[in-house]
Order: sequence, then structure tokens, then C-alpha cells
Amino acid sequence: MSEGKRVLLLGRYEDVMDHITRLLEEVGFTVTSTVSEGMAIDMAGSSNFDALLIGEELPQQDRRYVTVEARRNDPGVAVIVVGSPESVLTQVKQAGIDF
Repeated sequence: MSEGKRVLLLGRYEDVMDHITRLLEEVGFTVTSTVSEGMAIDMAGSSNFDALLIGEELPQQDRRYVTVEARRNDPGVAVIVVGSPESVLTQVKQAGIDF
């Protein structure tokens, strides 16, 4: 169980974000979500997240910008581009975040 593991989720589609949130919470993650790139960058720098998950529906340029800025604020944060809700647990595990 991933007790104490926190992830920040950035996406565009509420239904997809809700689905991903449920999957992560079922295995013990605490999930904070936003649809704002600026908010994600600020939160990544001001809170201690284990990972920043970015939905692939965001344009590549926006994903790249958020990744660079989030890592500038917190160099240790894992950044994962989520391809589909069904793959999120596999992607988190491949990034080295156990649950």
C-alpha cells in the first residue's frame, strides 16, 4: 500500500481525471488535481508530491513547459504523461513509485 504517497494530477477532462483519481485512491494514493498549468507548477513547488501526472490530452508544448517548471521547483518530482486511465498504475510503478 502506498501510505503517504501523494500525486498531483493535471488534465483537461474531468471524467478522465475522476477515473484516474479513483484508480489511484483505491491503491492508497492521495490525489490532488487541477486543470490549470500554472496551478500545477505552483503546487508542485510548494507541496511535497511524489509524482506529477499530466494527461496526454494537453498539447505537447504545454506538457513540456509544465515538466520543466515543476522540476525547477522540485527536482525530485517524478513527471509522468498519462496515456490512458487504464495504464496509470503501470506507468506509476514504472516510474519507481511503489504502491
